[in-house]
Amino acid sequence: MIPSWLTFLLALGIAMILSKKDLGVGLIVGAVFFGIFAEVSLFSSAYHVTISLENLFLAFSVTLIPILGGIMKESNMILELVRDMNISKKTALMFSPALYGLLPIAGGALMSAPLVEEIDPDLHPGKKVAINVWFRHVLVLIYPLQSSLIIASNLAKISLYTVMSLLLIPCVAMILVGYFILIRSVKKKKKENQRNLKVVIRYLFPIILAPIIDAIGRYIISPLVPGLIPEIFMFIGLLVSVILAFSLSTRDYKNIQPLNKGVIKKISKDMSIWKFPLLIYAIFFFFEVFSRSDLPDVIAELNLVFVLLLLIALFLGFATGRVALPVSILIPIYLEQFLLTTMPLFEFTLLYFAIFLGYIFTPIHPCVAYSMNYFKVNFKEVLKYLFLPAAICFVALLAVYGIGWLISIL
Repeated sequence: MIPSWLTFLLALGIAMILSKKDLGVGLIVGAVFFGIFAEVSLFSSAYHVTISLENLFLAFSVTLIPILGGIMKESNMILELVRDMNISKKTALMFSPALYGLLPIAGGALMSAPLVEEIDPDLHPGKKVAINVWFRHVLVLIYPLQSSLIIASNLAKISLYTVMSLLLIPCVAMILVGYFILIRSVKKKKKENQRNLKVVIRYLFPIILAPIIDAIGRYIISPLVPGLIPEIFMFIGLLVSVILAFSLSTRDYKNIQPLNKGVIKKISKDMSIWKFPLLIYAIFFFFEVFSRSDLPDVIAELNLVFVLLLLIALFLGFATGRVALPVSILIPIYLEQFLLTTMPLFEFTLLYFAIFLGYIFTPIHPCVAYSMNYFKVNFKEVLKYLFLPAAICFVALLAVYGIGWLISIL
C-alpha cells in the first residue's frame, strides 16, 4: 500500500501542474487522485460539500465579485475615482494600483500599469513593475471581498472581519516598507486637477457597500435570528453593490462610459465566472477528502515546528503563484498538527502573510508577468526592486514570531 503522505504529495503536484490552466480543476483532480489511494469515499465527501448552504452562498458571492469589478472597469468609474481624489504624485503611485487591486478581474495589473506610466514615465521599468505589483496588493491583503481571504477565514474557522483587523498590521508594514524602498526617492510633482469629493464618494460606495452590509448582517442581525446562515449577507451585499454599480454606469455622468444590460453577459464571458464558484467547491472538496483520510493522524505525529511551516508557506506562495492553494494545504495541516478546530489568530496572521509575500514576487504571479510584459522588462530587473521589500517584510515576520515565542515561554 502506498503511504498516504506520498499520495498526498503526488496529489499536490497534480494540482500545481493543472493549476496553470485552472486551479479549481487542478484541486478536484488532485483530491480525486488522493481520495482513491487513501480509500476515502469520494461520493460522500462530494455530497457533504455540495449540501452545505455555507459553501453554496460563498460560491454565489465569489461569482458576483468579478462582475462588480468588470462593471467598475468597463464604465471607467475607478479611473474617475482616482482622478477626482487629486492626490500627490507619490500618493498616486501607491493609491492608484491599490485601488485597482480591489477589483478581482483577469489581467487587473494591465489596468493599473498605464496609470503608473502616466504618473511618472521617467522611472526605471523594473521599478514601475515593482510599484504596480507591490501596491496593487497592499489593500488586497485586508479586503474582505478577496476570495483567498474568505477561503482562509472559513478554513481556519475565524471571523472574516477578525482576520481582516489582524492583517491590518502587516498591511501597514507593507505600505511603510514599500514607501521607503520604492516611493520615497520619487521626485514630487504639482497637482493638476481639482478634488471632487462628491464624485469620489459616489464611485467608492459600490466597493465598500458589500462589506458594510455583510458586517451588519453577521454581527447585528444574525445573532438575533437563530439558524440564519451568516454567509447569506455577503451575497446580499454583493448583489446590492452590483446593482448600484450598474445603475451608476447607466447615468449620464461626466467621463463615464454608459453600459447596457448586455455588459453583464460580456463580463461573465470574459471573466469565465464559472471558475470562481468552482474554486470554492474545489478547495472545500480537497479539504474534506484530506480530513477523511488517515493523513491528519500522520501529520499530527510529525510535530513540525511552526517556523518551518512559515518557510514552507513562503515557498508555496512563490512556487504556485497563488494564495488559495497554499492556504488550502497549510491551514488543514496546522489544525491537524496541533489537534485544533480553530486556528489561533497570531499564527494565522503570520502564515497567511508568509504565503502572501511569496506570492507577490514570483514570476509566475500573473500580475508580475503582465506588468513585466507591459513595461518591457525582464524578471531580473524587476527582482532588483521587488525582492528587497518582500525580504524585509519576511524577516520582520520571523522576528515578530520569535518575540511571540519568547514571550510565550517566559
